Amino acid sequence: MSAGRSTRSLLARAGLSVLGGILAWATLTYVSFWQVRLHGARLSRRFPGWLVPKPFRVLPPPESEYVGVWSVPPETARDRLVEEHGFNQMIRAYLHAYEREGTVLYEVASCSYRPGGRFGRWQLHVRLFPTPDGKTDVWCHWELNPNVAPIAHLRQEGYDPEGGERRLRELLEDVTFERTDDAIA
Repeated sequence: MSAGRSTRSLLARAGLSVLGGILAWATLTYVSFWQVRLHGARLSRRFPGWLVPKPFRVLPPPESEYVGVWSVPPETARDRLVEEHGFNQMIRAYLHAYEREGTVLYEVASCSYRPGGRFGRWQLHVRLFPTPDGKTDVWCHWELNPNVAPIAHLRQEGYDPEGGERRLRELLEDVTFERTDDAIA
């Protein structure tokens, strides 16, 4: 009887592991990082800040990171960063949102460009937000890569919004960003 129960238990655990693997594969295949982050941010905002651990709180982006409005939809901006300029979408970054004209605008992309590769020392971190008129608000900064220097990254050592904007403009030399102050809360 004990052998039968342990066999069933083993099969159940194996089945759950396989099911978990299939769910993880399906999620990573059919759901984009930005969608996971967007739903997480919306869920997080429903709770009082003191109940939500800091890594999961929704924060406004720092004013110093604001670059301007890119006159393309967020989907186009995100695709161009990833496909044409070698950016990677990030799952592991603080969630951001802010209000503009009475509407909460959630980040729809958090992308990094690492000139030295995945384990290079530095990264350009770019965040994209939809504007009410279908364009894209762009925010960015230059910082230490958390894959290489996680503690220094959290301490914001080397954090440089101006350097980030300069590097972004160099990478996207054909893009003009319209500066608008109503994005800055």
